[in-house]
Amino acid sequence: MKEYKVVIIGCGVAGMTAAIYLARAGISCCILEANAPGGQIIDNGMIENYPGFLAIRGTDLALKILEQVKQLEVPVFYQKVKTIEVEEGKKIIHTSRDDFECDYMIIATGRHPKTLGLTNEAEYVGRGVSYCAICDGALYKHKNVVVVGGSDSAFSAVRYLAKLVNHVTLIHRRKTYRAQQALIDEVYKLNNVSFITGEVASLQVDANKVLSSITLTDGQVIATAALFIYIGQVPTTTAFESLSICDENGYIQVNQQYETKIDGIYAIGDCIAKEDYQIVIAMGEAAQVALAITRR
Repeated sequence: MKEYKVVIIGCGVAGMTAAIYLARAGISCCILEANAPGGQIIDNGMIENYPGFLAIRGTDLALKILEQVKQLEVPVFYQKVKTIEVEEGKKIIHTSRDDFECDYMIIATGRHPKTLGLTNEAEYVGRGVSYCAICDGALYKHKNVVVVGGSDSAFSAVRYLAKLVNHVTLIHRRKTYRAQQALIDEVYKLNNVSFITGEVASLQVDANKVLSSITLTDGQVIATAALFIYIGQVPTTTAFESLSICDENGYIQVNQQYETKIDGIYAIGDCIAKEDYQIVIAMGEAAQVALAITRR
């Protein structure tokens, strides 16, 4: 059994910020991460609204924060949380490898991409279907690709891909977009991007079982080497369902101090329901919780 005052679940910007504040206050803590450090920002291209940088890549920002965590000697365990028990104020976290005991737990697991729900969508992830332009865009240099969505993330993906591929088609179910107007205006100026209003109905693959085209609900067929899906996010909170701290959409419910109904269990970042999801907001929540713990 590994024992810490605080266990942080999630090594995104929120989780790492909490660790930095706690470690600097002399509080023993560790981070558990099921995947790669950095969370959703590693899928971003250039971040242009983070104070202190005119522009910085999401991966670069994540690595800079992780470097601070390492300098403070905060352990990061790459293990997936399976179950959690609460016994007499102590929290027992069972992972895929070890057990952790702590007085306080901070959940910062963020969100993951929503799928289109097509029958063969999961089967062709990595064979033309992707949820991350930064990760997979280079595989489709000089080819035609499709992006689905109307958010900042979708338009950022289009902007990034347009520099690599022959042509990008952006498909959105409405004629209006949720992305920031400045980003929309920038993408509109690109000469290798086109826009279609519609919805994807099905995927078609070639003899090698690699995506070759998509069909829209109106019957239109679009040949494409890749389909990048940016239609929203869902909270990564399955491991916490047994604690009954999630709402009907899977988001963790917290009070104004970001504490759940279970004393000593907090949630911050994109796994909680809120109006705005921004890097600086998640970091502010992390700082507030860490400081609150130092006063307890």
